[in-house]
Amino acid sequence: MGTHSQTHHDKVKMTFECTPDERAYIKMLAAKAHMNLSEFLLSYVRTDFPRKPNKETLAAHKEALEGKGTVCETMEDFWEQMGVTPSAYK
Repeated sequence: MGTHSQTHHDKVKMTFECTPDERAYIKMLAAKAHMNLSEFLLSYVRTDFPRKPNKETLAAHKEALEGKGTVCETMEDFWEQMGVTPSAYK
């Protein structure tokens, strides 16, 4: 019996059937996206996974709905208020 790494203890294996040509094509698409097969295939279904925002995000959302927070008139104003000098503008 093999041992599992700490990072994979909560993972399960899944299989699906496809032709050898389909597999080769999917592998090429994954390589082009700099992903392994699992990352590539999951990237398509994860967009439909339910997401639960954290406390910071919920607080920011509430603040925005109440009309509070930072107001920016332009992108330049946004960058200035964030304390960032974007290299694309300089």
